[in-house]
Amino acid sequence: MRQISSHTASASHKDLSPVRGAPSAVKKAFRVLKVTFGITANDELLLPKLFFSAGFESLLTDFHTIEPIEYRDTGLDFYITMTDIPNKPVEIHVSDGEIQLAGSILQATEQTSDLRYTLFGNEGLLFRYILMMLEKKHSIYSLHACSLYNEQANHLYIAAGAPGSGKTCLLVRGLELGLKLFSAEMTHFFLDHGPIFYKGAAVDNIRIGNLRYNYPFLLERVKERLPETDDEWGRKVAVDLGEMQTASDTIHRPKITLILPRVEEGRRTNFTNHLKDKRVAQKALFDNISEKIASNMSLYDNIPAGGLDSPALMRNRYNAVDGLLNHVDRAVKVVAGSRNCWEGLMG
Repeated sequence: MRQISSHTASASHKDLSPVRGAPSAVKKAFRVLKVTFGITANDELLLPKLFFSAGFESLLTDFHTIEPIEYRDTGLDFYITMTDIPNKPVEIHVSDGEIQLAGSILQATEQTSDLRYTLFGNEGLLFRYILMMLEKKHSIYSLHACSLYNEQANHLYIAAGAPGSGKTCLLVRGLELGLKLFSAEMTHFFLDHGPIFYKGAAVDNIRIGNLRYNYPFLLERVKERLPETDDEWGRKVAVDLGEMQTASDTIHRPKITLILPRVEEGRRTNFTNHLKDKRVAQKALFDNISEKIASNMSLYDNIPAGGLDSPALMRNRYNAVDGLLNHVDRAVKVVAGSRNCWEGLMG
């Protein structure tokens, strides 16, 4: 994979190292699905709590589990090296098998406007790098899609769409109708001997307005306390849906319904169009599955970073989409409201 050019962000804020105390070196390793990676840091505080907790910015809104494993100097899929140097610009270098950060990392993290776009944030560099490595090393592909499961019928419903398309409405309404959660955000699949699907996140970021007005049953079920806000349709909270997840962490060769949603608040009609031209679904899925890996990002507010894609990855991903569609029983476009979005889909 090509090396992404290094990027630098100035850090002119006051030095916070006296508050942090003396740094201590740390080495840790983790597994996400089949991907393994090690982290070496010169300060244990560089591994923030949000990495392990189920907060709004956490990687646990992307993946089902982040499993600690034994650190090894060689043999893991990739390595991260973090060196905190107070009052130095943060530099990030990304290459094949390695991510390096150096500079005022703690300082930049404390003062960033959006923790999602940091190394460990749920829209950040590590999340996208793991997706890329899942493809490259293990042929596991990840749709930006929530998925629900009818355990009795072995029927998996996959709702794939961009942010704001209505995936969460389909997810929560489907749970209300009795389906089981399989993934709240990313749906991972492996085609050989399958397809085999791997469970995704059980935590979802849900708009306060949706919880309060459309799905009050969920508030009672998860005992979620909503924060006070003047922007209930713009602000989200992390909701743990683990009580409603499937018993199994993998699903083998299910019946598949693919849903391409557009859910509009207040819409009273439901328009469901069964896609007969495979090319329409193929383009939509390829764009969807490439979104997180291929797109550029801005980290820590002022560090631009390029996408992680390559021609070889793109070709393999395109073939994976084509292979998955050969196993899809129904592909539908749905334009509906939040309460009627499942009309005509079950069965």
